[in-house]
Amino acid sequence: MSRSVHALAYGKVNLTLEVLGKRADGYHELRSVFATIDLADLIRVATSPRLDVRVRPDVGALAGEDLASRAVRAFAAACGRAPRAVIRVRKRIPVAAGLGGGSSDAGAVMRALAELWHVAAPTSDIAASVGSDVPFFVSGARFARVAGRGEDVDPLPAPAAGLWIVLVRPPVAVRTTAVFAAHQGPPGDGAASDRLAAAFRTGAVTPALLRECARNDLLMAAERACGWIADARAAARARGIELQLSGSGPSLFAIANDRGDALRIARALRHAGLRPRAARLGVA
Repeated sequence: MSRSVHALAYGKVNLTLEVLGKRADGYHELRSVFATIDLADLIRVATSPRLDVRVRPDVGALAGEDLASRAVRAFAAACGRAPRAVIRVRKRIPVAAGLGGGSSDAGAVMRALAELWHVAAPTSDIAASVGSDVPFFVSGARFARVAGRGEDVDPLPAPAAGLWIVLVRPPVAVRTTAVFAAHQGPPGDGAASDRLAAAFRTGAVTPALLRECARNDLLMAAERACGWIADARAAARARGIELQLSGSGPSLFAIANDRGDALRIARALRHAGLRPRAARLGVA
């Protein structure tokens, strides 16, 4: 009888995202503060004599090239094992939305395999070989300062008081590569991310500080790649609500003072014709 592990693969938002420049390997050097959100894909991983991966709804990847399949192959190779497992992924996180859904699936699959195979969790290098956001999800952190191209993950303590946002789900998808290709802004210095990370470490994080530190250097490029982003932000701003970009987009979010404020903001954004959802940060 096969053994199985069930897991929730939570999405994330980038509370900050600063692009420090281009690296010699072709990737961009980043500085960011990640936070998980209470929106998750459902994962089941079981032992099997073969590799059998099914993702529903279909994400449009070529056979065997979805991140869950790549995670099995990468981790198995690192462990000196055959890439054999049954993987079932039920998608709830929008695809190509800047919320890290595929990367979270990969991280959950690797952690489950480590449990089933009785081996150590994958290193950051192994996780990064699958995708830039995968090391964060493999780490199990709820909040983290992330640097490099994503392989340098420094977990941050969760604040005593809960943090809430209003997530605005897009009706369209945007390719990360297209947004990075369109990025033309000057190099960032990582100061906003470092300041926010320091506040997490000292327990000084507040919604007001989140709004003060909020920065995404990919915003202008994302707006050029996807007109919906600029339109949605303008509609929200007309109601006094500032929307931030998560990752390379197109998902947007507003920082709320608490759960009640999140519900109020969600109502206002719904009246603006958007698809909002109150979401709690730092779930695991």
